[in-house]
Amino acid sequence: MSLPVATIDDAALRHNLGVVRRLAPRSRVLAVVKADAYGHGIVQTAKTLADADGFGVARLGEALALRAASVRQRIVLLEGVLTAKELEQAAHHDLEIVVHSLEQIALLEGAATRHDVWLKVDTGMNRLGIRVDAFTSALERLRRAKSTRSLR
Repeated sequence: MSLPVATIDDAALRHNLGVVRRLAPRSRVLAVVKADAYGHGIVQTAKTLADADGFGVARLGEALALRAASVRQRIVLLEGVLTAKELEQAAHHDLEIVVHSLEQIALLEGAATRHDVWLKVDTGMNRLGIRVDAFTSALERLRRAKSTRSLR
C-alpha cells in the first residue's frame, strides 16, 4: 500500500495569489501558512508567496522560523501569545498578535513592549474569540493599554 503524496506547484500558488489580487484589487492579502503550511513547508511556501502582504501563523515558533528565513513581511500570530516571555519575543521580532481572550488583554495591560493587535470576536463557533457581549469592554481595555501600538 502506498501513501498519498501531495505535490505543490509553486507557479500555481503564485498564480492563485495573482487571481486573488485581481478579484480584490484594493485588498491586502494575508497568506495563512500555519501548521507548516498545512504540511507543505512553511518557509518554502512563504518564499513562494513572497508577494503576499503578510503571513498568518498559529504559533510563535512558526513566526520565528519565518523570521530566521529572512521573511520580512507582516506576520500575524493567530493564536496570540500566552506568556509575558512570548509577548516580549513577539515585540522583538515585530510580530502582530491576535487577542482572543481576556487573559491576553490582561497580559498586554501589564506589558512594557508595544504591539500591533488584532481583536478576534467569537462569531458563534465558540472556539476562540471575545464574546460579543464582552467586545466593547475588551476593545476599550485594549485602547487604554499602553502596549497597544495599533488595533485592528
